[in-house]
Amino acid sequence: MLFSSVFSLFALAAGVSAHGYVKSIVLDGKTYKGPVAGGAKIASPIRQISTTSPWKGVTGAGMTCGRDAKAASIVAPVTAGSTVSLKWEDHPGDTWNHDMGPLIEYMAKVPEGQTADKVNPANLDWFKIAQVGQDGKKWVQAKLMTDQSHTFKIPAGIQNGHYILRHEIVALHLADKKGGAEFYTSCIQVNVKGGSSAKVSTTPTVKFPGGYSASEAGIFTPNVFNNGFKYTFPGPAIAKIGGGSTVKANANNSTTPTNNSGKTTTTKASTSTGKPSATGKTSSNTGSVKSKCRRAIAGWTSRMQKRVAPAPVSE
Repeated sequence: MLFSSVFSLFALAAGVSAHGYVKSIVLDGKTYKGPVAGGAKIASPIRQISTTSPWKGVTGAGMTCGRDAKAASIVAPVTAGSTVSLKWEDHPGDTWNHDMGPLIEYMAKVPEGQTADKVNPANLDWFKIAQVGQDGKKWVQAKLMTDQSHTFKIPAGIQNGHYILRHEIVALHLADKKGGAEFYTSCIQVNVKGGSSAKVSTTPTVKFPGGYSASEAGIFTPNVFNNGFKYTFPGPAIAKIGGGSTVKANANNSTTPTNNSGKTTTTKASTSTGKPSATGKTSSNTGSVKSKCRRAIAGWTSRMQKRVAPAPVSE
């Protein structure tokens, strides 16, 4: 009983501080390390944010690329139609700690005469390329807690050139109250090759901030903890590229095009760290003791944070 009480208190305290940033991304087979939020600057295509804390509210500069996002030093090459994978962590050495809400990707073409490492993303027109939400009764986001990679595809038919790739997690553990959704956004500077040499239309597009409203179904989710809840994605539909593409709904509550845009999946990490067990097999030892304790209780994150987290703060 004592152990159970102590463990519960530990889980509650850990949940309140659960935030994060993109720790790495793989583009055309090359892995780029992400800068630690608020840490030292490094060579990376990932724009650095100032804190692991989320952006609250659908307005304000933090909705574009994250809080205080700064331009990165690299514009990484990526092939149209290729698969991108990335990982999150809440701080160095510890895995992502939220388990409820969608993962969504947008891209925005950098205007001619500008470059991805100099452009202001707030001025760009964003088109959605992928989104994933529920997988049965669970959320795909929860797989990030075990250091699995989130993957999606760059659309095959887009125009070559510089883009900003906008990856976003919308955490919904407090979104049963209006203003409770937490936005974790990361922008990556890329140079698309192997696509179209001609101008290609990508519709519809939105601005960030401006792409979401506080009351739309995918942001304000009063029934998110109810049995049988079915999520509705926020923002525009998956973009039609050039001549257009058809869209289908997948079993994991995602919406992906059948040709020009790619679908989103989450896969297990290809490497693990661990010590030999008594059987001689290697056992997983990913993340800190804190994160492993959290993973021992399926679904604890959303409910624990809902109970102890402070009221939403408007930006």
